[in-house]
Order: sequence, then C-alpha cells, then structure tokens
Amino acid sequence: MNSNKKQLAVIGAGIAGLSFAHCLGGHDYDITLFEKKPLLDEIGAAISVFPNALRVLEHVGLLPAILDNSGPMPELILKTDKGRILARAIPEAPYPVVCMHRATLQQVLSHQVPARIVCDHSLSRIEALPGGQTALHFSHGDTQVFDAVIGADGIRSKVREHVLDDGLPIYRGYNVWRGILDTPSEAGYGSETYGTGRRVGIVPIRKGTLGWWATANEPFQQDDEPEGTRQKLLRLFGDWHDPIPELMLHTPHIIKNSLSDRIPRRGWSKGLVTLLGDAAHPTTPNLGQGGCMAMEGAYLLAAAIRQYGLSEAAFARYEALQFPRAQQIVSESLRLGRIGQLSQPWLVALRNTAFSLTPSAVTVKLMSKHFNYDVTRLRV
Repeated sequence: MNSNKKQLAVIGAGIAGLSFAHCLGGHDYDITLFEKKPLLDEIGAAISVFPNALRVLEHVGLLPAILDNSGPMPELILKTDKGRILARAIPEAPYPVVCMHRATLQQVLSHQVPARIVCDHSLSRIEALPGGQTALHFSHGDTQVFDAVIGADGIRSKVREHVLDDGLPIYRGYNVWRGILDTPSEAGYGSETYGTGRRVGIVPIRKGTLGWWATANEPFQQDDEPEGTRQKLLRLFGDWHDPIPELMLHTPHIIKNSLSDRIPRRGWSKGLVTLLGDAAHPTTPNLGQGGCMAMEGAYLLAAAIRQYGLSEAAFARYEALQFPRAQQIVSESLRLGRIGQLSQPWLVALRNTAFSLTPSAVTVKLMSKHFNYDVTRLRV
C-alpha cells in the first residue's frame, strides 16, 4: 500500500466490487477487495450483459474482452410450454445484447484490476473509529483499518447490517434452477417459456454453449430430495417443448437458489461506509438487470468520488443518482416475476393472450428504455 494515498476497502470481489475498482483505478486511492471465498470462482450460470452495462465496460476498456467471450442474443422469443410462439422482438440498441458465463465475466473483470484482491476474508463486524476511519474485523481474527469502505457483498450483506440493519431479504415465492451445457444445438436467440407457475429461459453464452434457468412456485429453499434435482425437473418440465427436457437431462451440474429481493430503501451510507450493487438494491432477475445495475452503480460511485473526493458528499450524490433507477428496476422486475409465475389457469390464458397481442414495437420500446440508459451521461 502507498501510505500517501487514501485507503479504500471493498467488501466483495464480485461484479460490483471489481467494476468499481476498474472505474476508480488509476486515481489517488489504494483499493483492497476482500473476498470471503478462498478463491475467485463464480457459480455455473449465465448472466446477461445488456447495452447499458456495455457502456460502462467500454469506458474502462473491457468491451472487446466481453464481446470475445460472450454469445450474442439478437432476438428474444416468448413461447408457451408446448412451443407456441407468443411474441418475438429484436432489440434496438447501439451495443449488442450478449450473455456469458458468470465465471468468465468475473475473470475478465479481475484481469489486471487496479486493486489488491485478498481472498478467504469473511467480514465479521465493522467498527467506526474516532477521526472517521473504519476498522474491519474479519472472522479469522484479523483487523484492518481503512479511510472508507464499500459494501459490495451481495444481498445478505454484512455491510448493510452495519449501515441499515433492515433484516432479511424477502422471498418472492419461487425457486430457480440454473445450468450451463455444451451442446451442438445453436439457439441463435434468447427465449423465455411460460407455463403455469413455472418458466424456463434459454440463452446462448458462447458458440456451442447454452445457459438455462427454470423457476417453480414452491416454499423457500425447498429440497429436491428424495427424488433428486434432475428427476424433479423432468417431472416438472419433461413434457415441455424441445430442447428443454434434453438440456435438463444432460446438464452436468445444476444449482438451485431461492429468489429474493428487498424493498428499495434510502440511506445507503453511514459515515464513509456505503453500499453498492446487490448490497444496496438487490432485485429479482426477471429483467436481467442485477449485474448491469451493479456496473452502473460502480461507475457512478467512482465518478462521485473523483468529483467530490472520498467524502459523505460523494456517497450522497451517488445514491441520489442511483436510487431512482434502482427503485424502478426492482419494482418492474418484481411485477414481471409475478406475471411470469401466475398459476391460476384463467390468468395464465389471459397473460398469454396479452403477450400474443402486444405489437413487437411495444416490446422493443420497453426493452429499449433499459438498454439505452446511459449512466455515463449523467451529470455527477
């Protein structure tokens, strides 16, 4: 560390933390990213990197690496569980719509990041010190002191406990299974299939590789035993259109999570400790904007620090600019998830009819509202 520079700690070396280090890197700060896992490794799932996030990645010089390691999604198709096409839309944006493996995105972001990464450091508690510095106490007994702390440690953030202490995330009534499969099948588009209380999405993440996810209404963290995950998925989705059953049958590793978010709440900062990404504004993944918003927030926070210095004023300006956007995304994603998880047959029929009658131009306009959002043009 350079003792002449301000010392800035980032809790969490995921998308939000790494993006922030790139956005602020090269300026008058020493950045240390603390990751609780022993190694930087992401789960085996796909992630959308939409045009609004690609703008940020271009700003930090990472756009070519992202495009080289992702799969384009030039069209989105909505289907019924039997394969009938309800709607299709071709996104209109100055950047492509791409998807990629989360682990690959993390690798791109961690390559030559202008920060020190320290793994196997799980935060235990935060202590405000006289004079404005902050002590970070880690679970293995280590304590380190910093001038400021960025909490980029996800939906169950320890930093959020210190700043807001607003309890547990809110489970939204459905679980999700996710997987990635190398396959000769080439989708060439992204699809979302709607059933009764269940959905499946399929995206290309690079040539010869597809990512998929499936949801079902069920209790929080419900176990798939005794039948096992694969058999359960085939029971739930085995009669759905191709290639859904085959993807589930042959995916080597399937992960499962319960989908939660939080009601958007202001007050992301406490002194020189602030929140970023899912720690600040966790959202359900129905708009595919969680990671994208984390990159937008990273850009804004870095820009505010450059403008106002490492100060409460910088943190307040960042929140003022990011909160309305985050509130909108969280609300719209929650509403879209409720529509997708409808389980009453008459409401399912009404939803499908509405999708089929909606002109593609309207769908494109709704997508463009988010895809064409340009965080780099905001006046910080």
